[in-house]
Amino acid sequence: MKKYILLVFVVIIALAGYFLLARGQHKLAANAAVTVTDSTGATVHIPAKPKRIVFLNASNLEIFTSIGGKAVGRPTSNSYPDDVKESIKDIPEVGMIHAPNLEKIMSLKPDMVVGTNVPFHVMLRKPLEMAGVPLYLNMINSYEDVLKSIDDFGRFAGREKEAAAKRAQIEKEYAALTQDVQKGKGTKVLIIFGSPDSFNMSTKKSFGGDLAERLGAVNIADKAENVKDSSYIPLSMEFVAKENPDVVMLITMGGSKEILEKLRANMRDNAIWHDVNAVKNNRVYQLPPSLFTVNPGTHTIDAMKIMKEYMYGEGKK
Repeated sequence: MKKYILLVFVVIIALAGYFLLARGQHKLAANAAVTVTDSTGATVHIPAKPKRIVFLNASNLEIFTSIGGKAVGRPTSNSYPDDVKESIKDIPEVGMIHAPNLEKIMSLKPDMVVGTNVPFHVMLRKPLEMAGVPLYLNMINSYEDVLKSIDDFGRFAGREKEAAAKRAQIEKEYAALTQDVQKGKGTKVLIIFGSPDSFNMSTKKSFGGDLAERLGAVNIADKAENVKDSSYIPLSMEFVAKENPDVVMLITMGGSKEILEKLRANMRDNAIWHDVNAVKNNRVYQLPPSLFTVNPGTHTIDAMKIMKEYMYGEGKK
């Protein structure tokens, strides 16, 4: 009898050990790291199924949220689209894009942090790695980057089906919007990005420049000698006068009225502007800050529709 009881006890212990081991292996598999390459070319080991993601910039969070992803931390920003604001209002803030608060980030116990390629995010990589938290830097500089980000974030959030549906919707709208476009044969344009410190011309390497090129625009900034791989180059009035754009589109940091007024005053007071076709024909437009100051993410088609209207007018909306 004692031998029988002992045998049963051993079997129970063995089964318990087996199930505990299996459970541990399952948990390990669920949290196993996968190796990815981020936008900076860095190799990053991230959880296969991250549960607690902190975002450091609004554009990445907008895409993640649009497919049903749930973040545990978000940047302080006034640039969120209206359809996102309500869903993220209760998510703790971790500081502005150029001033992330490392202490606040760590207090949220993230298993992954997503930022973009700016110095204030790059410099967090080492301290986060030392704490065992991977930093994934995702740049969105083009329409293709938006589509790739939707796919990637769909995997991160475990919402591949929703991501596929969102991507298909955007691609369908994009095809309809660009079906009559002849690349490089459209309106000659100049896109100016104004900040408190300077005015720059947007090249095709910038998000706005990429969208303009996809709409067939001839972007004069791409003809400048010092373009190389730059997204923005300094505004040169001699160059603008020489290239004589038909349309000028303005982007101001944060939609600042002061920056916009400074630029418009320059157009009024600088005689060189007076002979530029866009100024003579009153075709100088401010692009909506909510769609152009930061990357519009899944609202990219809305941004392209506005650009197309400004470039071609009512007949080619």
